[in-house]
Amino acid sequence: MRRVLHWGVIGLALTVSLIILTMLVQERVTVTSAMTVGAMSLLLAAAVIGGFGVVDRSPAAVLTLVFFVLYLVPENYVLVGPLKSVGNPALLGGLAALTLWGAGRVLALIVARPSHPIRWTIFGYVVVSGVSLAAAMMRPVTAAEAAGSTRAIFPLLAMIGIAILACDGLASVGEVSKVLQRIVWVGGGAALIGIMEFFSASFNYRTVMKVPIFTTNTEIINGQRSGFQRVDGAAAHPIEYAVALAALVPLAVHFAIHGKTRRARHTSIASLALILAVVPMTVSRSGILAIVVGLVVYGATLAPRMRFNFAVLGVAGLLAFSFVVPGLLGTIRSLITVGSADPSISGRTEDYAKIPSLLDGHWIFGRGLGTFQPLQYFYLDNQYLGSLIEGGLLVLTALILLYIAGMGCARGARRRLTDVHERSLCQAMLASVAALAASSGTYDELSFYQTGFLLFLLLGCIGAVWSYAKDRTAASVGPRAPQSSADRPTEVLSRIPA
Repeated sequence: MRRVLHWGVIGLALTVSLIILTMLVQERVTVTSAMTVGAMSLLLAAAVIGGFGVVDRSPAAVLTLVFFVLYLVPENYVLVGPLKSVGNPALLGGLAALTLWGAGRVLALIVARPSHPIRWTIFGYVVVSGVSLAAAMMRPVTAAEAAGSTRAIFPLLAMIGIAILACDGLASVGEVSKVLQRIVWVGGGAALIGIMEFFSASFNYRTVMKVPIFTTNTEIINGQRSGFQRVDGAAAHPIEYAVALAALVPLAVHFAIHGKTRRARHTSIASLALILAVVPMTVSRSGILAIVVGLVVYGATLAPRMRFNFAVLGVAGLLAFSFVVPGLLGTIRSLITVGSADPSISGRTEDYAKIPSLLDGHWIFGRGLGTFQPLQYFYLDNQYLGSLIEGGLLVLTALILLYIAGMGCARGARRRLTDVHERSLCQAMLASVAALAASSGTYDELSFYQTGFLLFLLLGCIGAVWSYAKDRTAASVGPRAPQSSADRPTEVLSRIPA
């Protein structure tokens, strides 16, 4: 079945491509219409693959499908019908992941390791978020705050579904590696879309993906910064697009070095190059910060010769990028070094002074999950402060513990494993979580699907590898031999005469 599915999808892609090319040559359709047909065919193929994955009870296929639509379907597109904002395909996929995990636990198809630190940390985050929501409902709220609370419930459940399905459903490092490698390749495709948008003013990806099954829930208006048009691909904002791709850089480096086949390594190298090229095109400081943190954390475990090679390649890449897109790197350097003189930075820091008054009487439980609406208050590009306002000290502490637990379990799994490839994967996941933790201080990360879902997927994958590493350690130690009666200290002491 897998072989038939594999060649069937390839045959479908070639057939559709040939038909579209023939119609373009004969001028029967426009370029935009042809690309729309291609987008519909791509989504149909993804749905077929995802359907086979569900039937085959493959969490890896389900998670791959979720992130395929997450990175390639515009975030403001929802399914036609009454679902409205809940009809986002990636959001529905995350809710389906939660449903599949629950069904798997009931039917004993998924065995959850007891006392798992990742699962308990996620469970604690859900509990305190629920307490915050309940506390908000006990005070007078505006209509916008009530609607925001309702909308915030579904993304939270979707993120939890992705995390625990990965944590308990992926049974080995090989399955985790398969999922993350696919997402790196999808990220490379998403980066290619942004590069096309940057160099072609006539190319509009949202127009291409506007197939009949989708409708827009909100309008996304992208602007310019310092004279450059910012690209955002399928994301809701250029910053989200930059961070969601930048966090994949450590994973892309890992698979470029440790891919199982030559084709896998070359594809990962291509994805890495595309991601590194597109992040500056977003003109986003948060994306640059995520890349720097991710590479520093991952590179800390590389051999000195390997670090030197990557440094040389990085310098060559920067020179080539400066030649292809003159002035962009200098603009980003100016944005980073300008400090508080930048109006966008000074505007944010001035808004921070309003936070104590908003938290008056709400320091413990916050104002409530989803109640901080920027249109009603102000934009706050800081996830830590956003969590403090909405969930108080409880949710802020739980969020910090999520990052600590993820990085701590990745480090613990790396120390237990002996295989070089597996240890490198642990370090790459740790670096990606560290990149997301750093960028949370510069923008509201969990308010966007791409970065929020990616964080919880990484936590779930780290949990799966941690369980695998602990089981391997227990198996290598083996059962302890029973002690003889002479070796039991209590019985030895009991035979000593008083």
